[in-house]
Amino acid sequence: MSASVLPSVNGKTVWDAYRDNFSRHILGVSRHMQTEMMRTLQQDCGHQNLRLAFAPYITLIGHRGRRPSDLAGILGISRQACNQAANQLEAAGYIARTPDPDDGRATLLLLTDSGKKLRKDGLLVVSDLDREFARLTAPAVMEDARNTLQVIQNHLAPGRVREEQSGLATGSLGALLPRLSDYIVLRLMVLTREKGHPDLQLSFGQVLTLIGQPGGKIQQIAKIQDVSKQAISATASELENLGYLRRDVDPTDTRQVLLKFTDLGTQLMADSIASVNQLEAEFSAMTSKAAISRLKDTFRRLYTALQIEQGVFGNGDVHDIEKLAQQLHQQLGAEGSRALAQRLLNPEINAG
Repeated sequence: MSASVLPSVNGKTVWDAYRDNFSRHILGVSRHMQTEMMRTLQQDCGHQNLRLAFAPYITLIGHRGRRPSDLAGILGISRQACNQAANQLEAAGYIARTPDPDDGRATLLLLTDSGKKLRKDGLLVVSDLDREFARLTAPAVMEDARNTLQVIQNHLAPGRVREEQSGLATGSLGALLPRLSDYIVLRLMVLTREKGHPDLQLSFGQVLTLIGQPGGKIQQIAKIQDVSKQAISATASELENLGYLRRDVDPTDTRQVLLKFTDLGTQLMADSIASVNQLEAEFSAMTSKAAISRLKDTFRRLYTALQIEQGVFGNGDVHDIEKLAQQLHQQLGAEGSRALAQRLLNPEINAG
């Protein structure tokens, strides 16, 4: 099916719905938050050999320590996967293993001095990001968003949220967003596979979600995802073999290539948007349509204010102008926005 004859989605074209939807906004804000945490902890706090996957382990081990089997149960992963992560944390110097005083056959994971400092610094970074998000929206707006996210988490994993948040700022996005983002990615993959795309893999999202209408550049995608160009190129090749992407010469630089959706790829976009709509309906059943509507608006505002993926979708069209207007209004307020409008409409004011 040609992209030009695909039906609209919720009154939008497929491309508009693809670039402006709830899952993109919440996943983009989550990635921004985690990237900023990593940057601050490494550059400003001096922590080395960090990985995003370390965060839940450092948080859950806490001051008392935990058994690997308990961690695996809380995180919903296998003991083998938990032990592999623990080995990496131990090699980085953030945890140590010791016999469990209550059971000599068991092992207890404890934070080292470096691990304790990482945990303390991480809590401060999370609090700073929460304050920044509240500044970009409003404290009451962010409190409402956190409450809604908490309700969703409680439905998805009863009893687990309290464990995961132990030691984190109560209701912080640092405690809520990463796990929910993981769930969103997994759930959307399942829903979209059911629509005729059985070969979808989690790794494909690194590429598919960052291709704009003009195409996607491997180097740009690698920079956003903080992975190597070789990794993105390999994933792009898999998507080519499945028929979702093709490579074209970049008209602005013939030495470069652009990744573009094929007709099958455009159909995948439409099906993924339908999956997003299903996910929203599921979340609404856990909370309410009104709560999810407010949550969508909050994350759209954050996504816009933080200029997330601007290099991918910032094409200077009317949608970008609307987003710029929203961002300026958030930053300047009503009075400041009116003053700016007067200066733009009255050249003599600018000349003065």
